[in-house]
Amino acid sequence: MPDPRPGPVIVAIGGGKGGVGKSFLTANLALALAQRGTTIGRRVAAVDLDFGGSNLNLFLGESLPDRELADFLDGRADNLDAISQPTQLDNLRYVAGSFDLITAVDPLRDRKLDLIRALVGLDADYVLLDLPAGSAPPTLDFFFLGDIKLVVTNPEATAFHNAYGFLKNYLLRRLLTEFRDRKEIMHFILDHYRSAGTVAEVRDRTITGLVDNLRAEFPSVRPEVTGILQENTPLLVLNRARSRRDRQFLTRFRSVLEDNLGLVCQALGVIPENRRVARSVRNGEPFLLAHPRHKISKQLIAWADQLTDRRFLRR
Repeated sequence: MPDPRPGPVIVAIGGGKGGVGKSFLTANLALALAQRGTTIGRRVAAVDLDFGGSNLNLFLGESLPDRELADFLDGRADNLDAISQPTQLDNLRYVAGSFDLITAVDPLRDRKLDLIRALVGLDADYVLLDLPAGSAPPTLDFFFLGDIKLVVTNPEATAFHNAYGFLKNYLLRRLLTEFRDRKEIMHFILDHYRSAGTVAEVRDRTITGLVDNLRAEFPSVRPEVTGILQENTPLLVLNRARSRRDRQFLTRFRSVLEDNLGLVCQALGVIPENRRVARSVRNGEPFLLAHPRHKISKQLIAWADQLTDRRFLRR
């Protein structure tokens, strides 16, 4: 059952690199949540926050939408419910990203806060956010919205590098946001990365180094910093695993995150490489509906059940 607090439960799905499977996971988790919620009236919305490279509709098996985010950002729609599009499931709708490259040059310059309010105000029980590649400040701000945060990567070195960078920037932005009204602490954080000198003279610039120095300099901030590192931490999903060695990637990645960021992330699980997944993506059909008995579909349904557990939301 959905969390009893007002507003939807928001699931933010990021990862830094494009093409690692964020849209596949968003679409199929949304379908699983909607399927499992049919008998209890659960309403689900999936939102594509990519501007200029929108493709979530294809993973949902839908053709080009009639309306998109540009309609809201340009003032042609008052809210996101007005531009949400139907899917094959009555209780699942989606909001398409912008296909207009001209609009996408700087689509959030004046409307980011309006879009955040609109996302929180969607008429749904669960809202899944498919974030764009990279770790630009607006992308990180949408990631912050997640009651549940998922980071998708794969065993490739570039995906590993970008997922690490995404989480590092996520923590830095969280720290700067947490202490935005305490200028002395904000300047301390920024100066930590601006310090000049030789490599030997420069302080430890890892997040763990920053946190150690921050706690030593400002002992009163320890509770806030501990909360940032330990509460509502992102969950990790490894996509396109081909071997046992690939599956061990998550264990190694979690160790790197803990050693260098001080972030203890749990693993949601692994999606193996499978030709049927690639075929469904090429054919523009939702994998969960095309292969409902496949082990990957069963796994996605199990994850959806896990995400709706109230004890999980309070972790």
